[in-house]
Amino acid sequence: MNVAVSLRLNAARTGFQVFFPYSDVTLRTALLAAGVGYEAAARGYVLPATSEAVAPLRQVCQRLNVPLHVPVVPALATEPPPPTAHEVLLSRYCQFIALKRYSPQTLKNYRGAFQLFLTHHAPRLPLELSKQDVLDYLAGRVAAGISEAYQNLLINAIKFYYEQLEGQPRQYYEVPRPKRPLQNPKLLAKEEVKALLQGTHNLKHRAMLMLAYGLGLRLSEVLALTPADIDAKRMALYVRGGKGKKDRNLPLPEILLLLLREQFRQFRPTTFLFEGAQPGEPYSARSLQQVVKQAAERAAIRRPISLHMLRHSYATHLLEGGTDIRMIQDLLGHASIKTTEIYTHVAQRTRIASPLDELGL
Repeated sequence: MNVAVSLRLNAARTGFQVFFPYSDVTLRTALLAAGVGYEAAARGYVLPATSEAVAPLRQVCQRLNVPLHVPVVPALATEPPPPTAHEVLLSRYCQFIALKRYSPQTLKNYRGAFQLFLTHHAPRLPLELSKQDVLDYLAGRVAAGISEAYQNLLINAIKFYYEQLEGQPRQYYEVPRPKRPLQNPKLLAKEEVKALLQGTHNLKHRAMLMLAYGLGLRLSEVLALTPADIDAKRMALYVRGGKGKKDRNLPLPEILLLLLREQFRQFRPTTFLFEGAQPGEPYSARSLQQVVKQAAERAAIRRPISLHMLRHSYATHLLEGGTDIRMIQDLLGHASIKTTEIYTHVAQRTRIASPLDELGL
């Protein structure tokens, strides 16, 4: 006969019924010595459902080489240690970001960067550090080979704690920032965009790509759209909570309205305009980027492209077509005209003709 001890939680969830071979005198004696008792009302042997009561039972069963079966009970879970001062601070930091309604991606990025900062200086807390400590930390990270973009993220995450959460003077924690490289936006020619769209036959995929190019939408803006954001009477698309929490109304081309209607009839989304396999859940960003990659392969575009390149192409092609740059700024939702002016570096109509063209070679 297989000898084992089993515990079963009672209806009140305050104690265990203990089951074991009663005829095994050695085991019965050991269990009684470990705190197991007989209770007439329960018609059997019982034990309190606490970790303190179960611990001697475990020792007895281990000593006698008898299996002990204990159900999963919250009351028996190991009491977690109290949070450390750094964990409390990190939780407070994240809560403050959430209360300020920053995007989930910003929360994730800031949390990761600030947690590294805390871990590096443990057990000291940030308010115990000097400005030079912060500068030394950043210098060490730069020496380790972090990118300029990540250096800026670290600075922003650290400054957010001192200036926003703790209300420290801004100038005290001012730290040098890397000079951003002046890179022109990567874009597609009109012929490439046409090939990209014509080779995409899935209605949902094609509609998302056409929104990115036809209205200059960001990836997050495409995925956040709902059917209510389409105003067919005014031929407008309402973009809610774009970057910087800015809303904007965009003119909706008729060809795109018809495609969106057809896409809606075919896929019948319940919440978002573009949904994945689960109804009510938005299409994933990774899947959309994969759609772009596959469309580029079908269009024989050999260089790497992303959805954001369609937005760059939209702005550049508008500028080349004579649209005022201030209008393009509004359409893109840029806070500063300087951000929009980068497209003047790649627009064909702003380029000066080379004298080589006049040689007739």
